[in-house]
Amino acid sequence: MTRGGHLRERGERAAWGKAPERLQRAAAARGALAADGVHLAGIRHHSPACALAVRALIAEVRPSVVLIEGPAEFDRRLGELQDPTTRPPIAVLSLAGDGAAFYPLAASSPEWVAVRAAADAGIPVAFIDSPVRGAGTDDGASDDALARTLQGEGQLARSRSIAALAQRLHCRDHDELWDQLFECRTPQALADAPTLLDDVFAWAALARLDYTDDELAHDDSFDREAHMLAHIRRHRAGGPVVVVTGAFHTLALVEALGDIAEGEPVRARAGAVDLEVSSSESWLIRYDNERLDALRGYGAGLPAPGFYERLWQELERGGDPGELAIILLHEIAVAARGHGSPISAAQLIAAAEAARRLAELRERPWPCRTDLLDAVASCFADGEGVPPAVRRGVGEVFGGATLGEVAPSVDAPPLVREARARAVQLGLGVDTSTTRVSRLDRRATGARAERHRARGRYFALMALVDSGFSRRLTGPDFAAGTGLGRAQEEWEYAWTPAVEAALIARSLAHPTLEAAALSRIAHRADAAGDGAGASARVSAALVDAVTVGLHAMIPDLGVVLTRALHDDGDIGSVAAALHRLAALWEARTELDLERHEALVVSLFSTGAAALAYRIPGLAAVGEDEEGAAIEALVSTRALGDRLGRTGLPVDIGATTRAAAVVGADAEAAPGVRAAILGLAAAHEEMSIEEFARSVASYLSPGAEASAAARFVGGLMRAASDLVVHTPEVIDTVGASLAAMSEESFLSRLPDLRRAFSTLRPTETHEVATRVAQSTGVGAESIDVVSAFTEDDVRTALAVEQQLARSLGRDGLADWVPTGGRR
Repeated sequence: MTRGGHLRERGERAAWGKAPERLQRAAAARGALAADGVHLAGIRHHSPACALAVRALIAEVRPSVVLIEGPAEFDRRLGELQDPTTRPPIAVLSLAGDGAAFYPLAASSPEWVAVRAAADAGIPVAFIDSPVRGAGTDDGASDDALARTLQGEGQLARSRSIAALAQRLHCRDHDELWDQLFECRTPQALADAPTLLDDVFAWAALARLDYTDDELAHDDSFDREAHMLAHIRRHRAGGPVVVVTGAFHTLALVEALGDIAEGEPVRARAGAVDLEVSSSESWLIRYDNERLDALRGYGAGLPAPGFYERLWQELERGGDPGELAIILLHEIAVAARGHGSPISAAQLIAAAEAARRLAELRERPWPCRTDLLDAVASCFADGEGVPPAVRRGVGEVFGGATLGEVAPSVDAPPLVREARARAVQLGLGVDTSTTRVSRLDRRATGARAERHRARGRYFALMALVDSGFSRRLTGPDFAAGTGLGRAQEEWEYAWTPAVEAALIARSLAHPTLEAAALSRIAHRADAAGDGAGASARVSAALVDAVTVGLHAMIPDLGVVLTRALHDDGDIGSVAAALHRLAALWEARTELDLERHEALVVSLFSTGAAALAYRIPGLAAVGEDEEGAAIEALVSTRALGDRLGRTGLPVDIGATTRAAAVVGADAEAAPGVRAAILGLAAAHEEMSIEEFARSVASYLSPGAEASAAARFVGGLMRAASDLVVHTPEVIDTVGASLAAMSEESFLSRLPDLRRAFSTLRPTETHEVATRVAQSTGVGAESIDVVSAFTEDDVRTALAVEQQLARSLGRDGLADWVPTGGRR
């Protein structure tokens, strides 16, 4: 092939005489097959050039049937695909196997053009690929489920031959090479379908030679091609056939049909192919160009699908692609201006001229995708590069979030119809996949209040069923316990193909959104079971039911939560459940929970009694469990403060009394005792003087190092503010730490560092200043910032100890500093 691929213009044909012998045989066989009525049109998915060639081939041959690469079970979707009201981008979604697989079609997809051209001519169509067995091919795709396509082209992207050719023609990658050779032809050259399809065959056949039989068997290429071969054999007896497949498969089909030796792996497998149509579920759904973009992880097709859609429209109406370049640059400038980055007329003119000259330099008849992008990058940039507004403009023009349309007759599952209808009723846009933000006022009044609350319930419902439609940005999250004081909430939402796919998957088991939500909540409640942690999990399920408006489920969940509160051995879980109940009580008006007030009070009373019963057990916790116990005590104390603000008619004084008993127990876990003392002082149940004396008593000289460190940790976790602002306590803690032996101090250093890590920088400075004053360390030393890690400090202290012992052995003990640890 010559540069630009314009073979017919230059009076040349593909130089098969210089090609590998295998390709020479295949080219001859392909010609013979065409003469015998089997026309193999290898294409690149979503390519306008290939779409034009396929349409021209069908019109010229007028075959008895058009065969298209795609799972054979998709034949049942042909009526929907050929309906005049169906408009791409669309996709056939399959739920076979263990996940979703997508077969997307753009306006410029050769497969789509073949389906519609055949329908217009009254020619039957059949899909001929192997059945869907799982989540599609991830060939070259990202982890995004929507990038797992049934039209993978990763083999072409990874071809060494194509990479070498791209380098030879000074193209950045295989996509620019494709444009150079195929899309960027003159309209006259594009109209020459035989030459274009010959060139595509040669291009893909060279790539095919880069792969071994083992690699092709491993990626299912042979098995898929065997299915295609079996279908072609079945249909060819009825007259001429046009076969539209990914170009990577054309060489294998030619060799298998032409009885060439290299076709034996496909021929051998074809004998075992079962042509019975699979019964897997499939649906026609709306799609968007954004998810057809190779730059976003899509595993087939071309980058910037919006560009190729516009190119297809221009070619289809017989327009001039050169004029399209100016139009697209103008649209990018307008979009950039809308995002706050105005583009001047001079910049626009310069970009148009730059695109034209770049195309000439690259021997292209008109500016193609990369010419436009390079022109934008050079002419629309500022001193810091391409502005974000310009990049957004390019994304909108070269991408696009507008969804396609499926025929009204398409039988969407009730769950999908319900979700869309409710979104439309609430005024939520589902006509594009653009992400939007809805701001709601939970305390609005009148009709506005009901509308905002209805939207909030819908967003929460769609999030609960894991549809991917909505995500809370700000506002009260009653399950997580965040943002509870806010009257405003914000939700981000977008109706994307992924949403329809998720809803279709849910519809296989649930006919309505409420049924899906009920199942999810019931499963969560059942999974919580009994024992440790059950209260927190069941209370979360109760919150879900309340926030999505499933009030009929609340009494049953109340029964389950009551049992969980009785049986839960995790005091932190019980406290978390009570915090959720308190949050529901605070928002009972907005959540329409007033009818269940008695149930909330009863549940809270049960939980408060469970807390008081379990607090004495905290006295015996081990060191590993002490942190969780302290957090539970802090959480329990916070409940008392919360009740004072909310007016929930429940007395939890028994929990305070139970904690006081533990605090007075000399044998109780040191950290737990310290936390109880600190919380009591913070709530003014003991004076600061009494608090300081209690701390000094526990940390008196001779205190065991491990117990002292745990006690300090408990103080800092439960009442760090109080400790920081009580000089007597700081002095006592400092003296206790200074009295530890070097070995003891080093062994407890990690725990002590964690205990003091909760302080804010200003508090750290305040404590350091007080300690410096009491120990005689210079004030200039306290604000030194270093990058030492905990291991560095431990190592340095160990070295210091070894040095001190060495000096002592050498009679130089006087050289060792005294006066306490510094």
